[in-house]
Amino acid sequence: MQPNPRQVRISAYKLVAFQVVVAALTALYFAVTSDELAAKSAFKGGLIAAVPNFVFALIAFWTLGRGSVEQAKTAMMRGHSLKIILTIVLFAVVMQQEIAAGPLMLGFILTLLAQWSTAIFFKH
Repeated sequence: MQPNPRQVRISAYKLVAFQVVVAALTALYFAVTSDELAAKSAFKGGLIAAVPNFVFALIAFWTLGRGSVEQAKTAMMRGHSLKIILTIVLFAVVMQQEIAAGPLMLGFILTLLAQWSTAIFFKH
């Protein structure tokens, strides 16, 4: 049985929420083991991964079940393109701030790797 479009959208939003939790846990780890700058950097890195995914989910799944297959394909392509651009822009903005590079990248990578858990969120 195929999941309905609403279920797919909710699953995508749950994945993004899970990514924010991963970012927060990474920041918490650095808050306990290091300092405030490392914790903030780790959280910013996580948000650099999660925010573009949220934007992608909004755009890509908005037309799901409402239009043609071609409209859905176009929405996916637009969402993916915007996700890449937004990731680059967010990195550029954050790199202008005082950061700890290691925690920033670790927060980004761990949050990005959380996408691999999609099977958990997309079981219907």
